[in-house]
Parts: sequence; C-alpha cells; structure tokens
Amino acid sequence: MNTDQVLTTPRVEPLEPVTTDEPDPLAKITLTPRGFAALLATIGLLLGLILAIVPVHVAGPDPANPVTVSCGNTIGGVEPASVAANLNNPDRPTMTAYVTMCETAISNRTFATWPMFLAGALTIIWMGVVRRESKVTAPASPGS
Repeated sequence: MNTDQVLTTPRVEPLEPVTTDEPDPLAKITLTPRGFAALLATIGLLLGLILAIVPVHVAGPDPANPVTVSCGNTIGGVEPASVAANLNNPDRPTMTAYVTMCETAISNRTFATWPMFLAGALTIIWMGVVRRESKVTAPASPGS
C-alpha cells in the first residue's frame, strides 16, 4: 500500500460568455426608481388619509366591564357628545378627564398621520412637476 499523497490539478477551461438578444425578463416587472417613489408616496398618502379618518378610541373607566370610548378623528377633533354617550352621562370631573385623554390620543395620532399624508401628497405633486429623464437620441444623418 502506498502512503504517498497524490495531488491532481483540475482541468480548467474558460467558459464562453452568455450572449442573448432577448431583453432581461426582470426588466418587465422591476420598478424604476421614479415608479418606486410614486408607489411609496401613494402608500403614504393613503395610509395617512385612512388613519386620519378612522376614529380614535380610549379605554373605558371600568376594568371589570371593558369598553372603549370613541373620541372622534384627527380631522374633526374630540366629540364631547360621543364621549358622554359612551360613558353613560358621567359627572363633570370624569367627563373632563376623558376629554383630556381623547385630546391627547388624537394629538398623538395627528403627529403620525398628517406628516405621512403631506409627504405623500408633496411627493406626488413633485413627481408631476419635475421632468423625467429623456433618452438621448442620435441626430438624424443629413442623407436620410
């Protein structure tokens, strides 16, 4: 039995470059940077608008009977009549505390939704105003 180690060198042949005249199949479904920005702007605009319209809720006063108190939305602000109806006509200090909680909750929602909505709207407006890059074409030859 031979204990010498036998080393072989692999045969290396250069590969031929792949050339095709067909366009890239991913180019059909890949978004351009401008299209991607438009998609993000639209998502921000819609998400901000939806979150601005959806009513804000806070927890009810009784932990044994969990209910939510509807406060209103970021566009209309706090609706005291709705808060009072959800609390079954509470006394004045309870009503004042819940109106304050509702104002804080609406303020927190406003802090997140309006910048998203405005950024989306401004980006969409900007995309409509700023020109797209045009592809440069070669000038026609004088003989054609």
